[in-house]
Amino acid sequence: MEVSISKKTASVAAIVWSLLGCAVARADGIDLVPYLTRVNGEHSIAALVGLITTMMMVNYLLNLLVIGWPSIRLAGVPFGRAAKGLVGFTFLAQVADRIGALCAGFLAGPLAAFFMPEGEGAWVIPLLVLNFLLSGLAVAALTLYLVGRRWRVTGGTKWGIVLSAAVLTNPAWALGLCFLR
Repeated sequence: MEVSISKKTASVAAIVWSLLGCAVARADGIDLVPYLTRVNGEHSIAALVGLITTMMMVNYLLNLLVIGWPSIRLAGVPFGRAAKGLVGFTFLAQVADRIGALCAGFLAGPLAAFFMPEGEGAWVIPLLVLNFLLSGLAVAALTLYLVGRRWRVTGGTKWGIVLSAAVLTNPAWALGLCFLR
């Protein structure tokens, strides 16, 4: 049996593979604070705009891969509709992730004090776990609205896409990997 792959498929696979190698590209929540403050040194406005644009484009491509492609292939959503819908989704997912991270920040301290009262870093693991869960929940809710209500994807396909988006586009696991090294 011979398997043939088109040049287009091979190109897309190479781009996706290279994007998945970058920790920033695997996350919905793009942290721009160091670039907008003087913490990391001074940056020109053009460099900041270029950086933000590049990061958002990579994020959009990840969303297109994780949410758009399954919706197109498995549920018959037209490519144009998926591509346009994911533009707004990419920006809203930033907000959803920040809401989840903010809620995790408020809950991590009390939770750590209640369950793990030892040491100064006792809040780190609860913060990472809560950030993963709450950001994932926020992105899942946004994905459920987009896929289920706007694109009318149903059944297991809808829930598979929602779960994939909650996990694969969640920035907390990328942050957690930094702590595991």
